[in-house]
Amino acid sequence: MSLLSDLKAALLRIFAYPTTANNLESTPAAPPSGPPKCRFRLDTDSSATLILPDGRKLGYAQYGSLTGRPIFYLHGLPGSRMEGAYFDEPGLELGARIISVDRPGMGWSSPQPGRTLLDHPKDLEHLAQHLELEDYRVLGISGGGPYALACAMALPREKLKCVSIVCGLGPPDIGMRGSNFVHWIGFTFGFHYSPSFLLRWFWQREPTGRLDLTDEKRLELWLQRESKPKATVHEKDIELLKDEDFLRVSLRSCRESFAQGFEGVRQDGKLISSDFGFRIEDIRPDLPVQLWYGKHDTFVPLNHGVQIAARLGGRAHLRVEDETHGSISMNLKRQYLEDLVRST
Repeated sequence: MSLLSDLKAALLRIFAYPTTANNLESTPAAPPSGPPKCRFRLDTDSSATLILPDGRKLGYAQYGSLTGRPIFYLHGLPGSRMEGAYFDEPGLELGARIISVDRPGMGWSSPQPGRTLLDHPKDLEHLAQHLELEDYRVLGISGGGPYALACAMALPREKLKCVSIVCGLGPPDIGMRGSNFVHWIGFTFGFHYSPSFLLRWFWQREPTGRLDLTDEKRLELWLQRESKPKATVHEKDIELLKDEDFLRVSLRSCRESFAQGFEGVRQDGKLISSDFGFRIEDIRPDLPVQLWYGKHDTFVPLNHGVQIAARLGGRAHLRVEDETHGSISMNLKRQYLEDLVRST
């Protein structure tokens, strides 16, 4: 296979979503169909926007207990505030107020050209003031990991009580050894050198990027693909990908992620795979940081958690679990939410 073919395959599958669609003409986005039966929330009733001082809109949604301990949730990539729906029920049970925030150019948040990782904590500060939060915690999963580290670096000491990172990407100098080929080439080269139109062309051939279809039709395409045996898929991921409700939220979240086009996702991918603009070692030493990583993660290798913990020193608590990238996020959500709620 040629290098060009390898790159094409990697970009098509960068988040392990194999190609399933045929040629796609430019068509208006179809709205979601009538509400399906789903154990997770798919509505936008808890969503809102905040006008920031520079005039941008910041989209966010609240889940769980509105009187519980506030936790800013930083979504993956691609992703949106809708991912917070996974935590609605455990948030209610544990007394956690999940405040899930769209990053610039995704969901209901305005684009922010030229932004850095350290710009996002500033947006969260404005949101915290708007919501009149006395204190808060931060949870970053997967592509939200770099932003969680930025929050640890920049948010006020008297407000930020704890940071939890679940299978989160670390600085690019750690490298992607241990990841599968598509994630290695994607985070090493793909986001850096792929123009927006190429990324858009690829994503529009994926169930996640087929915004011309209803979410139920996109789910049907996804399930058709997953019904084919795959020797390289871990058994824990096989079980997860049989969960139609999990897939529904993922598809709903991706619809929001691409709602303004594909540039926001491209910018986000490039940003989290570039130099962070700060050193993990310089994060304040009194801040508790919880790290959760899976032994079988081939998206973000375990070494990222090991290296982040080493750079944080004694302030970090690294947990290595018998999980994959997807399964650790879902199977252990009660544990890491409970630890955050307990932090003072």
